Amino acid sequence: MAMTGNTPTASFLTKIGKMQSAGCRLCRIAREARGESTDGLAAVTHGHINSAGWKGMETTVTAAHHSIWRRLYDSMHATQKPKRKLKFVTLDKESNMSTLWRREEFLRICSKEDLAEKAQDIEVTIPVKKCQEARYNLDPESFFGNRFWGRRLDGVAIHKALQIGYILEFQRSTDRDEGFLEVKKAEAN
Repeated sequence: MAMTGNTPTASFLTKIGKMQSAGCRLCRIAREARGESTDGLAAVTHGHINSAGWKGMETTVTAAHHSIWRRLYDSMHATQKPKRKLKFVTLDKESNMSTLWRREEFLRICSKEDLAEKAQDIEVTIPVKKCQEARYNLDPESFFGNRFWGRRLDGVAIHKALQIGYILEFQRSTDRDEGFLEVKKAEAN
């Protein structure tokens, strides 16, 4: 292992018989503290410990995401030519859809009602995640609309002349695994 610079994970150690379970110890402790079942714990892989889904790295991974995104966003904004009609409207922070559609420049693209109608058609095709089931069960009628308006976007740009809004999302992932793009698209939804 030292030659590759990797440390063995619980997943690997279980595979070679050095551990009995690949389940994440920190996730188990967190679930037990919340009184939840510890069945189906995520296996400790490099992907798991480097994700914001792992409570041990949540703050660090989120900070890294914001730092990288800020640099990408600043670079895109800095290379913008003066004659371009593209305006970056979320340079200072992430905003949810509801907050964005209170701004006049977004209302010029389309009304909140028209967007809600189109979004509803798309939202109902996106599966309800396990972590969202309780909210869905409370109010299935308004769940999809609330989920859409609550989406937090990394960035948004508007092409003033064409009246088009561009949603900018930064996904940090490894492309070493076959099918990674499909997995990341599913996670983004």
